[in-house]
Amino acid sequence: MEVEQDLRAASDTVMNTLERLHELESEKRGLAPGTPRFRKIAREVERLSASVFAYSHVQHNLAEEVTTLREEAGVVVPPIDEIEPVRDISVILSDWRDAERQMAEATPGSAERVSAEADARRLRAEYRKAYEALTNPRTRRRRGTSLVED
Repeated sequence: MEVEQDLRAASDTVMNTLERLHELESEKRGLAPGTPRFRKIAREVERLSASVFAYSHVQHNLAEEVTTLREEAGVVVPPIDEIEPVRDISVILSDWRDAERQMAEATPGSAERVSAEADARRLRAEYRKAYEALTNPRTRRRRGTSLVED
């Protein structure tokens, strides 16, 4: 269900951003205020903090959507910890390419070929799902968390 993946993605983004905020804030504590690095980290902390706020808003909207689904259709969404995360799209693509390569190298009709074909179909579907999750307007901004460069 799309709303489940959206909830998981938003929650993962908040948790990852909070971890990065902790790292940056810890580093900033050891720097002299006013230095270029201190100021750069302070800007990044401000940007990431705004991102956490935005994703908490996304989660609130999703919670309202889930409430409506439950009340109107009896849909029960599991806790976020029980929702399987979408794998990184580049990893899925790499696995899919490997399966296609194995399929091309296997003898037609062999068990290896049948297995590779099944893997390629499964990975194609997983890639499509991950791509849709990545381009979904509700969660698209999750890609906006970057690291501070020295």
